[in-house]
Amino acid sequence: MNPEQRKEASELQLHKRGIRINVQLHVIESDEEVTLRSGDELFQRLMALWAVSSAAQARDNTRFRGYLDLHQMTSFLSKQEQNFLFAVTPTEEQYQQFSARQESLYFLAWCAGLTEKIAVQATTSNLKNILKLFPHEMEAPDKLAAAMRLRRKDVIMDWSDLLYRLHWEVRHSQLTGRPCPASVNAETVREWHQAANWMCQYEEENDWDLVSTET
Repeated sequence: MNPEQRKEASELQLHKRGIRINVQLHVIESDEEVTLRSGDELFQRLMALWAVSSAAQARDNTRFRGYLDLHQMTSFLSKQEQNFLFAVTPTEEQYQQFSARQESLYFLAWCAGLTEKIAVQATTSNLKNILKLFPHEMEAPDKLAAAMRLRRKDVIMDWSDLLYRLHWEVRHSQLTGRPCPASVNAETVREWHQAANWMCQYEEENDWDLVSTET
């Protein structure tokens, strides 16, 4: 599928869901122009997102900080993630910010083949089956590594294009004071868009904290 065909396919999906379309949005890169993250990079990002989102959900930084220390994985964290996980007293804003990272974790878990199908819905994503693959105590993350099967580039690019266009509508709704489309969760769209752009190395940005989600 070339970029123009992908744009048309995304717009058709949005139209069928009754979601506003901005036909002026440009096409994204072609498959040939994009190099996906490697399996090792994806594994490291999954571990980082698992640690910070789980810590935020449980309000227990000590356990997950200890896990990353034990397995020498603190380098997997971005600067913002380090500031949160190693904070003596995280702020409420940090807890909310990193709790939402479960959505990024969910999308990248799909990219890693850890779940079969995904769909943006009005509710938050259910990570129950995915989290079974992550460590439960202090054991090495062997189960996760063994389960990873990276998805095809074209399938990930389809989602990258769709999320780019969907995120525009979410932002437009917020800027104009209209309610977000009832069939989608705004937090999910934002987090998935960042995860998709990171996965596709958008603008060659390697710092997770700086990955753009411009629309």
